[in-house]
Amino acid sequence: MRLTELDTPCLLLDLDRVEWNIARMAAFFAERPAKLRPHFKTPKTPEVARRQLAAGAIGITVAKLGEAEVLADAGLGPILVANQVVGAPKLRRLVTLLARGVDITVAVESEANVREIAAAAREAGVTAQAIIEVDSGMHRCGTVSPAETVALARLLGESGIRYRGIMGYEGHAVLLPAEERQLKAEAALTIVSAHVEALLEAGLAPEIVSVGGTGTYAIAGSWPGVTEVQAGSYVFMDGRYQQMLPVEFESALTLLTTVIAVRGEYAVCDAGMKSLTNEFGAPKSVDGRLVASRLSEEHAHLTGEGVAGLAVGDRVEILPSHGDTTLNLNSVYHVRRGDEVVAEWPILGARKYH
Repeated sequence: MRLTELDTPCLLLDLDRVEWNIARMAAFFAERPAKLRPHFKTPKTPEVARRQLAAGAIGITVAKLGEAEVLADAGLGPILVANQVVGAPKLRRLVTLLARGVDITVAVESEANVREIAAAAREAGVTAQAIIEVDSGMHRCGTVSPAETVALARLLGESGIRYRGIMGYEGHAVLLPAEERQLKAEAALTIVSAHVEALLEAGLAPEIVSVGGTGTYAIAGSWPGVTEVQAGSYVFMDGRYQQMLPVEFESALTLLTTVIAVRGEYAVCDAGMKSLTNEFGAPKSVDGRLVASRLSEEHAHLTGEGVAGLAVGDRVEILPSHGDTTLNLNSVYHVRRGDEVVAEWPILGARKYH
């Protein structure tokens, strides 16, 4: 099938670029002590995760149990849930995965959560695994003091949960300009290192020290003591990340739209808020000459110098400014090599909110 045969709006995924991005990131980590555990929040399809693992990734990171279940059903892992699994409904699903033999580790940051995980695991007759999340400056979740981290590590062991290590996330740094990004990332990693030192002094050496994202992969991946990096967006590279890392990876994800009206200074296409997001700024066409300057539910206003050449029925490829939230609105990737559609991959992890 050719691209011209596709109905719109639809997501396109350039497989040549995906493979290039995977190979480039794998090459960075190949000779380093730190390894890559890519985040599933970006591809949300086992087809990409399978390729990342084949290229040398040591496992997959997820944000939600729903994503972990998708990977488990595909036989992929080990899995790190870089989030807190709280409450009886989620704990039932967690112990079900453990009972299936899935290698899954969850993040904890409170005594209450450790105790409820331990109780659920005991009742199910399984052994849970956990790492401790450290607040390294993002001020979301995580322990604040090294003493708190040491106490939680001890509690994990006392509760029958396998203690694996710690994680931090310098998400407040990943999209900053280069110099500021370097400084804030180093400050965040210094905090993580202080927690590692406290654990070492307490005889609780962490097996895992997990940090990082696409914007800081090179900093985090070279930081002493770090064992793995959770970069995810590199595999598709949306518009916002292309501004931060313009030559390191290639944009692989686009949204194909059709022009349905032309009105002089603007045109309208058939992709709105139900297929495209703009919280990271207005998306642009791949050539940069058109801007999706306003989104309605099913329409986008296109402005910019490229409007003058548009006619009703023309196709426009839009580079999402934020790929993760855009793909989450869609259900399938139309996988391309050039102008040829070579496969359709269901986005099995889309809208896995739980």
